[in-house]
Amino acid sequence: MFWPDTAVAQLATPNTSARVGGDFKIVNVQTRKCATVAGGVSTANNVELVQYNCDTHPSRRWVFTNFDGSSYQIFNVQTRKCMTVAGGVSTANNVELVQYNCDTHPSRRWIIAWNGSSYQIINVQTHKCATVAGGVSTANNVELVQYTCDTHPSRRWTLQQVGVPID
Repeated sequence: MFWPDTAVAQLATPNTSARVGGDFKIVNVQTRKCATVAGGVSTANNVELVQYNCDTHPSRRWVFTNFDGSSYQIFNVQTRKCMTVAGGVSTANNVELVQYNCDTHPSRRWIIAWNGSSYQIINVQTHKCATVAGGVSTANNVELVQYTCDTHPSRRWTLQQVGVPID
């Protein structure tokens, strides 16, 4: 597991219902914007994920569910859908990240890798990192995509705990 002791509450025993303590804002290191669902309210599948100002809207909050001891499903507090790669299988760079029903498909699972100051969020299916499209824009509503993992700060994220676990 890649979580530093100081960043999050202790992990529960691995199983499909174990959660990291609380819910989190996922904040991009490069842009300082939060990961969210476009529009903030739709519960439809395949709604794109974007960056947006970090505020108190529940669509900016995410819960990390321990899936198998080494990967996590990341679901949105507002929509209760999981972060995934559009289509679920492409390893190409710049494929959109979207929300989708939480199930056992590996594209709905993520490895959370700590690098000493931030995290890479790596898709289990594609082995690509979550990032902001283009890597530098601080505008709201810029798409989140997958991209080859490297040291660029747009592929790094911080987690800001904002609440207690939800059911």
